[in-house]
Amino acid sequence: MTPNEDIYERLADALAALPHGFARTASGVEIELMKKAFTSEEAWLASHLTRTPETAAEIAKRVGRDVGDVTATLESLLPRGLVALPGSTAGGGILKEEMKGEKQYRLRPFMVGWYEASMRRLDKEFAELFEKFIIEGGGERVFAPRPGLLGVVPQRGTLKPEWIAREPHLDIDAHFERHERFLVIPCVCKREVEVLGHAGCRTPMQRCGFVGLPPQTPLGETVLDREQAKALFAKLEKQGHVHLAFYGFTMFADAPQFMGTCNCCSCCCGVMHGPKLASLDVSHQGPQKSNYRAVINPEPCTACGTCILRCPVDAITEGPKRLPSGPLCAATELLPGKSVVDRDTCIGCAACVTGCPEDAIVMEPVSEDEWFRVPTSMAEWEEMRLKHLEEQPASGVRTGERIQ
Repeated sequence: MTPNEDIYERLADALAALPHGFARTASGVEIELMKKAFTSEEAWLASHLTRTPETAAEIAKRVGRDVGDVTATLESLLPRGLVALPGSTAGGGILKEEMKGEKQYRLRPFMVGWYEASMRRLDKEFAELFEKFIIEGGGERVFAPRPGLLGVVPQRGTLKPEWIAREPHLDIDAHFERHERFLVIPCVCKREVEVLGHAGCRTPMQRCGFVGLPPQTPLGETVLDREQAKALFAKLEKQGHVHLAFYGFTMFADAPQFMGTCNCCSCCCGVMHGPKLASLDVSHQGPQKSNYRAVINPEPCTACGTCILRCPVDAITEGPKRLPSGPLCAATELLPGKSVVDRDTCIGCAACVTGCPEDAIVMEPVSEDEWFRVPTSMAEWEEMRLKHLEEQPASGVRTGERIQ
C-alpha cells in the first residue's frame, strides 16, 4: 500500500464511522471514489476530522500544521461537501444568517454530503464508480439503517389540520409564507442518470431544495421568488414527485418546521432507486416513511389505474379480478378489480391521493405503536442512527470504529 492509499484508507474509515455510513468493499471502489473527488492533501486533513465541530486553530494544533494552510483547505472543501459548518443544511450548505463565535468545521458524510457536491462537478466515471459502490455494499450501509437519510413529507392538502399541528415540519404552505426567496437547484440524481446515458424521465431538472433565503437575495437561475417557487412546487406535485425532506428542522428556527425538500421520482432518485440497485427490501429500507398510509375506498374507485402509475414504490396494485354483474356476465371477459394498497410497502407520500380523479384515496395516520418521532435536529438524528447501527450492524460490510 502506497502512502497516498493509506491516506484514503484513513478517510474511508473516518467516513464509515459517521452515522450516515460509508461501506468498505472488497474491491476498494470507495477509494477510487475519493481519489476522483479529493487530492491526497485534502483527504489527509479531512481524515482527521470527526462529527464534533472544531475551529481551524484547534484542528491545526491537533494535526501539527499551519493554521493558515488548514483554514484554506477547510474552506476549499466546504463547497465540495467533504467539510460542513454547524448549522448548515443537509442538502445545500445554507447557513443561519448569524453565526455566533469563531467558525467550526466537521467531517461531512458521503450521503447526503460530498456525493451530491461531487456529482454536480464530475463525470461518467464517478457515476459508474458510485453505482458499483452501491451494489458492492455501499447501499446496505447507506440506505438500510434507520432513520433513513431523508424523510417523506406527504403532498399538500392530504393531511388534516390537527395532524399537521402535531407535526409542524409537514406544513409546506407555512414554509412558503415565511420566506420571499427560495433556493431551487438541479437534481443531482437526475444528473447522474443523464451522465450514465440511462433513459431518464421528462420531469424538470431544477426541482430540489426550496430552502428559504434572506429577502435581499438577488433573483437568478437558482433563486426564485415566492410565486415562482410555489408554481414550480405545484407543478412537481401534479407530476407525482415525492417530497423527501431534510432532517434538522430546527436549524433555522426555535421549533420544528419544514425547511426544504428534494422532489423525487422513483426512476432517478438515489434514495428510492438506490435500495433497488443494492437488492435491498424497498418496503423497509430507503426513505424514512411518513406517519401516514394511503387507504382506498373501493366504492368510488373506478379501477382507472392512475394511482398504480403514480405510486413510486409499487405499493398499489390491481385488486383480484371479478365477474361483472348482469345477464351478460357469462359471455364477457373478466374485468379488473379495484386498486389495493400494500400497507407495508406504502411510504405515505400521498402522490396517489392527489392524482386520483375520483377522490377515492385518503391518508390515515399509523398507530401510536408505529409512530416515528421525527428528530428535531441533525444531532438527534445522528444519535438515533448510531444507536440503530450499534444494535443492528450491516452484515458483510467492513465498518470503522465509532468516532465521537
